Amino acid sequence: MSQTYDVAIIGGGYAGLTCGITLAKEGYKVVVVEKNRTAGGAFQPFKRKGVQLDTGFHYVGGVGKGEIMNPLMRQFGIEDLPWVRMDSDWLHVITHGKEYTLCSGYERFTKVLGSCFPKDLKHLSEMARHVQTLNAGLYKTVSIENNSLGNELMGIPAKKYFEERLDSPELRNLLCAHTLTTDLTDELPLYSFLQSLNSFIQGSYRLQGGGQVLIDRLVENLRSLGGELVTGRKIVKMEDDGEGNIAKITDDNGEEYKAAKYISTMHPRLTVDLFPDCPQVRNIYRRRFRNMPNSRGIFTVQLIMKPQSVKYVNHSISIMNCQDPWNPDLSRFENMLINYNVPADGGEYVRNIDLLAHLDYEDLRQWEESSVGHRPAEYYAYKERRAQEAIALAKKYVPELEGNIEEYYTSTPLTYQCYTGTPEGSAYGVRKSANNLLGSVLSPLTPFGNMFLAGQSLILHGMLGVGMTTMLTCNIMTGKDLLKI
Repeated sequence: MSQTYDVAIIGGGYAGLTCGITLAKEGYKVVVVEKNRTAGGAFQPFKRKGVQLDTGFHYVGGVGKGEIMNPLMRQFGIEDLPWVRMDSDWLHVITHGKEYTLCSGYERFTKVLGSCFPKDLKHLSEMARHVQTLNAGLYKTVSIENNSLGNELMGIPAKKYFEERLDSPELRNLLCAHTLTTDLTDELPLYSFLQSLNSFIQGSYRLQGGGQVLIDRLVENLRSLGGELVTGRKIVKMEDDGEGNIAKITDDNGEEYKAAKYISTMHPRLTVDLFPDCPQVRNIYRRRFRNMPNSRGIFTVQLIMKPQSVKYVNHSISIMNCQDPWNPDLSRFENMLINYNVPADGGEYVRNIDLLAHLDYEDLRQWEESSVGHRPAEYYAYKERRAQEAIALAKKYVPELEGNIEEYYTSTPLTYQCYTGTPEGSAYGVRKSANNLLGSVLSPLTPFGNMFLAGQSLILHGMLGVGMTTMLTCNIMTGKDLLKI
């Protein structure tokens, strides 16, 4: 049995659903095929003891009216969700016994940090101007005329930029305090770093109800526009028509989907592995995708707090105890993000607090052939040891956790790899390198005339980056600028 569509989209995460909505709004007959039983990808939540726990959604930046991500929110129909604006000092940073804050508003962000590091005030102001310039021109980069996210700041390593301009090593480290929202490496492009920071400076937001509210709305919007969502079906095969196009894709139940055009939001390595053997897909192309290094994964401890025990706070806490945040020692937790999730009942007490830290996938490689629910005892012992380490670190800075944790649950990059299909459970997709843009920044185009790519591995990660890539891919497919600013 086969179905015929204008566009078939592989992957029902944020990228797949937003591509589906964007194209369905233009009148295309769209189907989104998701391998898991529920849509959401990295945003799919789960419940324990009646409490919803989020896997990949914590807080985002630039959602409000006039802010950088608001046009995307309106495009996808999620601007009116119960967004909760975080405090103006949205991130409290504790580093080597000292506490600082990162604040909303370009002027206040610069002024507060400049008061602590007056010798670097000039260069902080210069950085803020860079950020505002990028902000003003961001949406031009995905227009049909430009059709590129190229920028001179993509070729500058962020670490090198800060080392050359900022006198204080402490300030350089402090600017990396939102480390859990990006993949800090020596080669991370300055453009990627500043775009991530920019949205949070404009305004940081949590979502009451978390990722479930977001995904439910996206699915509702897709279906209201006539789009279809098929879950619990994994695409296992692509076939070409012998003339440079994909003819059909097939799922693990034997269902065929024929379309005029296709989009894959899977990790590029997995997408290329499905490409049929044909003249236009050369071995060098396959090797390029298979050899791309992945970004770091995350270890999460999700705490369920005893009712009426710990009050909700409207900011996040970043612990920064490493000497070099660009090259941290991942054998122990020196850096951590502590995130309070908005109480579902709107009350003053929190039920779920997440502890997030980067984890080296090499620690887990010995267990990568196992599956969820069937992993060896050594893996669970490892998770328990790291969980206790993370909780002990968090208690130093949030003492009210002591005696008030009812239950806790953990996830590792292996968990994410299983549920999202991302190799090595990378949190930000393919690792970006300012020194190798051709090898790390990907185009939506493929060797097939009717197959396109989307998702966080292409250019930028996070809700902003994925939303921008959605628009770039859909603009290229349709030959029109679809985003109304």
